[in-house]
Amino acid sequence: MSESAGAAPFSEEPDPNSVPAQQASSSGSAIVLTRPYVTWTIIAITFVFFLLQFLPSLELQRRFAFAPVLAHEEPWRALTAALVHAQPNPSHVLFNMLGLFFFGSFVERSVGHVFMLVTYVVGAFGGSVLTLLLAAPGTPEFSSAYVGASGAVFAVVGTLLAPTSRLDRNLMGIVLFLCLNMALVTIDSNIAWQAHLGGLAVGFVLGIARVMPRGAGILAKRYVRGGIGMEPTPVVPASSPAARTAFWVAAVLTTIVLVAAYTVV
Repeated sequence: MSESAGAAPFSEEPDPNSVPAQQASSSGSAIVLTRPYVTWTIIAITFVFFLLQFLPSLELQRRFAFAPVLAHEEPWRALTAALVHAQPNPSHVLFNMLGLFFFGSFVERSVGHVFMLVTYVVGAFGGSVLTLLLAAPGTPEFSSAYVGASGAVFAVVGTLLAPTSRLDRNLMGIVLFLCLNMALVTIDSNIAWQAHLGGLAVGFVLGIARVMPRGAGILAKRYVRGGIGMEPTPVVPASSPAARTAFWVAAVLTTIVLVAAYTVV
């Protein structure tokens, strides 16, 4: 979906439902503020799982890691792999969660909790699907175990690549993050670039579907500019019915395509 050339320009004037809670509306009702709770919850759960991985009896990495050879026998691994990370060095989980904290907080504050959760989950699945598609049977990649939330995190970053001026994103920061990951892939052959690319593509598609349609509810730039995502912001304005339908149609179709690709391999 592309943004209509005749669409009205995005207004930076405060919406009556998008002003700080300290300021009362003309009716005297205060505006509810929110924070990126989905992002924070995902980070907390991921770190809990990382700590639980140190308990040998749980065997979480063996149970949750995604392996193409087990893709059809144990399909849940395509999602659970995002919950576990390489050990004992914490750099893997720290790098992923640091990226999620900065980019995820911005995305969630700009376009909402639901979009953030949908993008993270579908992006994690998309990363596993591309890993499966590019792992030929009989190769080491086909029997290898893949762990980490890189696909999901890259999906969140991919949403910020949507060609729109309605998001006050730091494009230089996004480019640097992507370049750093590309450099790490060339240095460390154990990094699954397939998962990164799959998640990025999913996020890009969902990002376009969410922010490009006319009537898409996006929090005004003034409220998400600056900061690191800790401060509260007004809730994201509701999208028009047509914009909501466009996003959900894209999300469902993307999921169907991924499931189809996963099952036919």
